[in-house]
Amino acid sequence: MRKLFIPLGGLSLAIGIAHAAGAVLDMDLMQSVEDANKSLASNIALRDAAASTKDAQELHELFKTVEGHYQAKPDAPDGLELSRKSLTLTKKIQDQVGGKDFDGASDSATELSRTCRACHTFYKQS
Repeated sequence: MRKLFIPLGGLSLAIGIAHAAGAVLDMDLMQSVEDANKSLASNIALRDAAASTKDAQELHELFKTVEGHYQAKPDAPDGLELSRKSLTLTKKIQDQVGGKDFDGASDSATELSRTCRACHTFYKQS
């Protein structure tokens, strides 16, 4: 009987480690979003089209991951809606920067920041 408990204990430990690693990944993801968002705002203000486009593309990819996270959580419809809004905004920013509409891109980046804050209101990190 003892041998049975060792593998089960190991399985339990592995599940715990995997869950903890997932939490760290989420924090890393959110930190990446925050860093890219700050960089985007700065690059738009500097009217740096190449850097702004790169930041908006990076954010778009990050928000695809966030969307996937909330798609898997049927009890989080606000998160799914806000992640999709963020995807729309990052695409819009890319288009605005491509058209040299930095004022419009700035407005969209501000709306993106508000969308992030709204999501954090619904899903506070503990």
